Amino acid sequence: MYVITNTDNGKLYVGSATGRNGIYQRWKNYIDYDRRGNTELRKLVEQQGEAYVETHFRYTLLEHYDSTVPKNVVLARETYWKQALDTRKHGYNDN
Repeated sequence: MYVITNTDNGKLYVGSATGRNGIYQRWKNYIDYDRRGNTELRKLVEQQGEAYVETHFRYTLLEHYDSTVPKNVVLARETYWKQALDTRKHGYNDN
């Protein structure tokens, strides 16, 4: 479980990573600008450019799960953090 913080405006994005390569692969995807369907993050990159993301995004690990933890458990925790940090209303989470 992780949160991406936009240091320019304070908005947050909560995400999770499941699968064999876990958080490493997920963050690598972000570094490579693969937004995997998150419309809010894609719009931000389209409007501000990749340099904006490089300058203003900070990645923080909230919780760590190994690959043996069931996906539904990880997704339930992701939902918890989205609610706790109110990232659907005041952040970048659109789901």
